Amino acid sequence: NAIQEIISKAAPIMAAVQSLFFYVIILSAIGYFLDEKLKTFPILFIILLFFGLVLGFFQLYARKKETIDNKYLIQLYLN
Repeated sequence: NAIQEIISKAAPIMAAVQSLFFYVIILSAIGYFLDEKLKTFPILFIILLFFGLVLGFFQLYARKKETIDNKYLIQLYLN
């Protein structure tokens, strides 16, 4: 089925985007609550937001690189 093939190709990237979203939301929330408790708003919020973005984009890059490497290895094996 064509739809299943599209979904199976998109699944790794969708998982990486989902983790990017969760890293940003969770780390931002932690930063916000720590800032509220320590009365340092917005310092920790911004630091943890940035860290969540870096972590999420790194995971997105790693998933994409893994997908490309796997395609290359399969191609080498078949040739």
